[in-house]
Amino acid sequence: MLEQRNHIKAVASRIGIAALLALSPAGQAFAQEEAATDDGGIAEIIVTAQKRGENVQKVPIAITALSGDILAQQGVRNSLDLTKSVPGLQINQLFQASNPTIFLRGVGVNDYNAASSGAIGITVDEVFLNSGVGALFAVFDVDRVEVLKGPQGTLYGRNTTGGVINYTTKRPTFKPDFSASVTGGRFDQIFLDAAGGGAIIPDKLAARVSVTVKKRDGWAVNLQDGRDINGINSYAGRLQFLFTPTDMIEIHNKIEGGRSKSSALGHQSLGTFNPTANRPCTGPEILARTICVNPISGYRANENIDEFNTDVLNNSESLVNFADRLQMSWKGDSISVTSVTGYVWNKRKLNQDQDYSPFAVASSPIWTEKSEQFSQELRLASNGDGPLKWVAGLYYLRETLHSLTDFSVLRMFNPDPTQPYFDPSIPVVYLERDFAQRTTSKAIFAQFDYQLSDKLTMTAGLRYTDDKKKLRFQTYGGPVNADSNSQARLTQRLVGFVDSDPASLAVDGPARRVTTLRKPTWRLALAYQATPTVNTYASYSRGVRAGGYNTGALFNDLEFNAVDSEAIDAFEVGLKTDLLNRRLRFNAAAFYYDYRNMQVFGIEGNPNGGVPLQRLQNADAEIYGAEVDIHARPVRGLDLNFGAAYVHAEYAKFMDAIRGDLKGKSLDKAPRWQLTGGATYSTELSADWTARIGADFSYQSKVYFSPNNVSPMVSEGRGEVNLNAGIRHSSGFDISAFVRNVGNKRYLTDMNDLSSLGFYFPVYNEPRTYGLTLRYSM
Repeated sequence: MLEQRNHIKAVASRIGIAALLALSPAGQAFAQEEAATDDGGIAEIIVTAQKRGENVQKVPIAITALSGDILAQQGVRNSLDLTKSVPGLQINQLFQASNPTIFLRGVGVNDYNAASSGAIGITVDEVFLNSGVGALFAVFDVDRVEVLKGPQGTLYGRNTTGGVINYTTKRPTFKPDFSASVTGGRFDQIFLDAAGGGAIIPDKLAARVSVTVKKRDGWAVNLQDGRDINGINSYAGRLQFLFTPTDMIEIHNKIEGGRSKSSALGHQSLGTFNPTANRPCTGPEILARTICVNPISGYRANENIDEFNTDVLNNSESLVNFADRLQMSWKGDSISVTSVTGYVWNKRKLNQDQDYSPFAVASSPIWTEKSEQFSQELRLASNGDGPLKWVAGLYYLRETLHSLTDFSVLRMFNPDPTQPYFDPSIPVVYLERDFAQRTTSKAIFAQFDYQLSDKLTMTAGLRYTDDKKKLRFQTYGGPVNADSNSQARLTQRLVGFVDSDPASLAVDGPARRVTTLRKPTWRLALAYQATPTVNTYASYSRGVRAGGYNTGALFNDLEFNAVDSEAIDAFEVGLKTDLLNRRLRFNAAAFYYDYRNMQVFGIEGNPNGGVPLQRLQNADAEIYGAEVDIHARPVRGLDLNFGAAYVHAEYAKFMDAIRGDLKGKSLDKAPRWQLTGGATYSTELSADWTARIGADFSYQSKVYFSPNNVSPMVSEGRGEVNLNAGIRHSSGFDISAFVRNVGNKRYLTDMNDLSSLGFYFPVYNEPRTYGLTLRYSM
């Protein structure tokens, strides 16, 4: 009992500290909108965070809302670009078009394997994306993006322990609508977007068509053959129909698909050995790029981070996706019924050099993934203006996922490149990992908002989730085939590394595992409307994320371990205000998270040498912080935005078998500070012409890429500045210019530890880009 009281006191003290921080220049979610009110004030933003349209200032959740026009103006082309607009959000990539790792307020998982559903949920038009295979889809014809911070287990379910990113695309309307844009820029960039539609049968049937094409040469080059690296080549289309047979019934169908066929994301190969001093390199020496070599191959990375030397001449990543969504709704006098049916299919192929050097140290000649998802949500919700508002529903999801990955390791030591060769003692080996996972999730949920008085509203929500994962998993080791840049699947399987009897050299059947999750999640909140423009709230919520197995395993059952489901208890207080006759919007939040059994994934050097270990473990963490969002419109035409987030995220309990006790270490991908800001000024040049000019910036402090917080797995504080300017005619034509990363700042965005193969795997940000955009809208 005493321990429980002490824990409650600790929680209260953390919330108090965070609340004080929220009143200082540290902070949070910044919402933007397209137009001012008639008197020049800041307009309302309507969001659907609680499954119904509400003013964002009334919702007791920390939310960033970005309109489609703002996204286009800032040059957001996929989910990755949101990081520069949402303090507290980290989206990292090791691949060009798929499997990002997403963190929000320090909550996330670093596991990029397709079988791992992240801790930040992504929904597109209310369809939850279970797999990360298609999570870096093209952003086009978007109405708005909502980033919900904190656990959202009640209305969105498991695997949203850190929050949710909601994408809402533009719907068909019964009025004629058309828009198009073309962007040309550095590296032969050509981006084309077009959308339009209107009524087919007035007031009954409407349609909308949207297309996007994005092409850009790579900003890096492979010196071995002169080919570009990091190029973009993607296209996508969307067809929608809206049918309203009566005033009470609405049927909305959306069919979309696309393809990305780009070069794989390039990375450098940073060596680990100092040949001059004849010793292992220090972290700073490794990051310096000019000293260290790979002790296995003798290769040293190029000083120019945009120049590569890779023996794999067709580094490429292909992603094909298709989705069909059907929403049907009936609105009665007191109750609404909504059905959302979703189907999502993705297929991914990757061919990538892992060591990015002229030597055959490590490569992935075969990496294919296929995911197929079906989901169904049925909701009932109250209508009317009474004191009680509620929503309740049922949810079902089924996903099948298959992954096949082959790795060629130390092929350079094959004594006869024309013949297969196998030597486990070095090891010269060809590895194959093959698994299939089927996920089934069922849930029932309800949330109630009751107005206790004119100013005080209580929210209570509960969800019960029944999750099951069935996994068939097997890895093999076999001979390295003839020396080439591509290899066939293994035909001679020498050793079953992960099977029913790992001590035996006989190849057994695949390992079969079942993981279940049957747990409730909940949310309790009180919102106090002190004045019509000042709202405060306090909330307590629980989020969970399903456990599972480490599908990154390659060699043995020690890697192929199970992890428990994680849970997070989140306490939050917030303030939302519209002041000075709606010319100043000031929002703040403070939070405390008790994070248990968080799932920590990482690649680390094998202390025995050879293939690096991919490990998945449980740990406990404590996270607290504060956020501030300020939007000011001091005079008509001038918009100022500033957002900041402070996050203190440390491991409270983490005993690593290799690296020891990591208690007190900072969570990876959790910088202490993130800042964003911007200014836009527009003015009328004449009755027909309007001009605008703007600038925005983003900054984050030091971020670690591994739990032990040691160099070189760290990126120091960094920031970027972007500029834009444009002119618009009343007829709908608009021309604008932009410069992104004005200072051409280059820094690490992610890194993996492959030091047991003699190198680290770093990814760097894009260089300066610039261009012109011509738009037309009616």
